[in-house]
Amino acid sequence: MKKWQIIKISAGALILICLLLSFIKRDRGPLVEGRPLESWVQDLLITADPIKHNAAKKAVSQLGTNAIPWLRKTLLYTDPVWKRPLISMAESASFIEPKTIHRWANTYELAEIRAGGVAGLAELGQWAAPAIPDLVEALGDPEHLVYNNALLVLNGMGKLPLSAITNRLAAVQGEHRTRMLHVLRNMKEDAVGSAPALVRIIEIQSGSNEANAAIAALSTMGIKAAPAAVQLAVSDRYELRLAGFNVLSRLLPAEHELWAELKSSIQLGHEKEKEVLLALQNVWGNSNETYTSLSDAIFNGTPRSCDAAILLMSKAAKPGNSSARKLHKLRNKTLNSGPKTLQAVLEKIDDSNGASSKSASAKNTLE
Repeated sequence: MKKWQIIKISAGALILICLLLSFIKRDRGPLVEGRPLESWVQDLLITADPIKHNAAKKAVSQLGTNAIPWLRKTLLYTDPVWKRPLISMAESASFIEPKTIHRWANTYELAEIRAGGVAGLAELGQWAAPAIPDLVEALGDPEHLVYNNALLVLNGMGKLPLSAITNRLAAVQGEHRTRMLHVLRNMKEDAVGSAPALVRIIEIQSGSNEANAAIAALSTMGIKAAPAAVQLAVSDRYELRLAGFNVLSRLLPAEHELWAELKSSIQLGHEKEKEVLLALQNVWGNSNETYTSLSDAIFNGTPRSCDAAILLMSKAAKPGNSSARKLHKLRNKTLNSGPKTLQAVLEKIDDSNGASSKSASAKNTLE
């Protein structure tokens, strides 16, 4: 029995020594006014007192880019694999106070240090650009205090994180990738180069948080993202087609009549929809041709895009609405489109107007 107690005491002492050594040996960063940088950046977290927060901002600014090596190092601080098993062993030893164990082996301590490191990089702003790959990885941290601060600093860097994010999009999944997509959404037009990658995520992860975040990001990327949205809109899968139209309606809000009509009428397998989807591709499916509206494609586009824009405008045309009025104004205009295209469209609108008038007249007669 005594032998077993000696073993337990020895094991407990060894555990405490290991934990103490790991605590002592950790690099706490360069000194500023007698305090290590680790202590200063903890005061940058949102839980810190405002007075301490301002003093910490000055301390980090005083170090400037010299603080970056240590701040990057903190993002790698995680508990060693042996730590939790040893804590469990120590807790089973009745002669060791639990408070003593957790004082030296706080499992949340290193998460706070990582969060402080990220907060320090946030304070440096664009000077922290060398740490962007580390910050992108920090978006996958399990602790909200860490990844929220990483989101904050990356969102403040404009388009600088673009390449680091696009390089990692395919390598991660889940909340990590979703947070990366939130950063792309914040970049707006500057992130349009990532549009093809976002389309792949939407296609593969349809209905997931990642796909929804990709749709939200794509919707902010401006007219140059239209070809990617068209790729979704012409898909054989209804949910992707609807997602494509939703994105196009945000990228080109002026064409609200067209999107409302297409979203309510386009179904899978109808023969007539083929010409509509082809027209959609001919107007906005080419990355070398960027048209801000159907009118822009009609007046400034190629003969093919002009024809296609007239066809799409005719789909949105209803008696008395803006699309119908625009088409009637084209009668006396010189266009790149073949005259037969416009003539056929106008005849169809006139026939529709005539039918509407007859219906209204019949209704009045009955009354």
